Amino acid sequence: MDEEWLTYAEIADRLGVTSEAARSRAKRSGWRRQMGNDGRARVLAVIEPRPPGDHPVTDPSPSGRKPVDPALVTALEAHIATLKADVERLEAQLAGAGVDLAAERARADKAIGAFAALADRLDALAAANQRLPFLKRLKQRLVG
Repeated sequence: MDEEWLTYAEIADRLGVTSEAARSRAKRSGWRRQMGNDGRARVLAVIEPRPPGDHPVTDPSPSGRKPVDPALVTALEAHIATLKADVERLEAQLAGAGVDLAAERARADKAIGAFAALADRLDALAAANQRLPFLKRLKQRLVG
């Protein structure tokens, strides 16, 4: 194991992780860090060689995100299509049941407003009740 001055991207390539994971490992391991002439940080890293056949994760973008598996994208797109079909089916059921979503939302907003007004009144009553013991004590001192 040799020590080398490497950028976070180079460390990530050698370890097969993202640049952010390489930065975290450098902090955790206490590796020395200094800025290079190009303005990029260099870390004095001690990295063991990877086993043969171990493929590194490449950083396709500056954000350091891993490449996306096309099979995963296809599966997610199929799931989105299923969810859209479910939404359309449920909207049709609601329309068939005579439920007016706009009217229900208006009723819910009205109820929320009423509850908010009630909460404000309760807060005012609680504040008034907190002052009451002091006034009672003052009255007892003055009256006897």
